[in-house]
Amino acid sequence: MTPASWNAARRRQRRLGESAREIAWAAGDRAADGAGSAIGPGPGNAARRTHAGDSGFTLVTLVVLMGVMAIFLTVAIESVTFQQRREKEEELIFRGTQIVEGIRLYRARAGRFPVTVDELAKAKPRVLRKVWADPMTGKPDWSPVFLGEEGTTVTPTPNPSATPQPTPPGAGGGGSVGTVVGVKSRICADSIKVYNGHTRYCEWKFFYDPNKPMGNTPVIPVPTPKP
Repeated sequence: MTPASWNAARRRQRRLGESAREIAWAAGDRAADGAGSAIGPGPGNAARRTHAGDSGFTLVTLVVLMGVMAIFLTVAIESVTFQQRREKEEELIFRGTQIVEGIRLYRARAGRFPVTVDELAKAKPRVLRKVWADPMTGKPDWSPVFLGEEGTTVTPTPNPSATPQPTPPGAGGGGSVGTVVGVKSRICADSIKVYNGHTRYCEWKFFYDPNKPMGNTPVIPVPTPKP
């Protein structure tokens, strides 16, 4: 083989090699565009890899931020729920105290205790504007506290202007009719506040004891009951 032939063969080999490399680079670019990944050492693959890395970092950051926001939202909801329960407990004490005051006035005027809670709102003259709803149930469905349930044994105060009425059967029992000296909630859920040593709402009994002029419940400055 002459030197000229040898040189011509070398040139052809170089051209073939360059063509093969260009074909490989083009194939790598097309694969990266279609599959979202970089294949081969093409000149555009480095930029694509950098862009893919930035996208992954942004996705991780977004997931972390969403997790933090979910935690803060959960804490906020729990805080609001806790505060609402505290407000309901204060309202429960206030309304129970008002009903006890109505029982005291009823006994002073009628010479006896009422036999139902509703009788307080129907009394003439009025001793209670209305039977307010139990804040824990949202309904005026108080459970009555009967005479003797709290160890109270009292004799009706003589009142010449009152007409004595017999106490219906069931006094002192667990029904809805009897000698009513107080009320309590029907909800037995655990409370936040400890009231008179009790931690369940159905154990928070508001009753009138003539031996305790101020009653058995503390006076708490809270707003006027809402209808």
